[in-house]
Amino acid sequence: MRLRAGLLALLLVLGSVAAVYAATLTLFTAAYSGAVVKVEWEVSNEVDVTGFELARKSATDASYSMVSTTAATGQRRYLYLDANVYRGTATTTTLGGPYTYRLTVRSPAGDQSYLTVLAGTPSAVQRSWGTIKSMFR
Repeated sequence: MRLRAGLLALLLVLGSVAAVYAATLTLFTAAYSGAVVKVEWEVSNEVDVTGFELARKSATDASYSMVSTTAATGQRRYLYLDANVYRGTATTTTLGGPYTYRLTVRSPAGDQSYLTVLAGTPSAVQRSWGTIKSMFR
């Protein structure tokens, strides 16, 4: 009898923990794609998810900078092209890699944050193209 009560209590706790988190992240990647960084994420469901916030931080930055806010649309898979990763002077974002992206899943039950590190180093051509584009913005 005690064993059954213990198992029931464990199942209730596990069920309540699963109900607290509105989404389960199944994919979160960042990769260079020409002169931009392609950031993709996918969730298994979007029950009670109100939106997503994407922030970026270089190794030399003290804190994250918001790059995108996206409303939850029910499509489960999202893509953001970060064209501003090379924007700035040589002492700021262009030479501050590696970059870390933080995805925050917003919901009334609480926020969940996930991190991914942008692998590799941009080529000189990618950095130059990013600098040229930023001059005309």
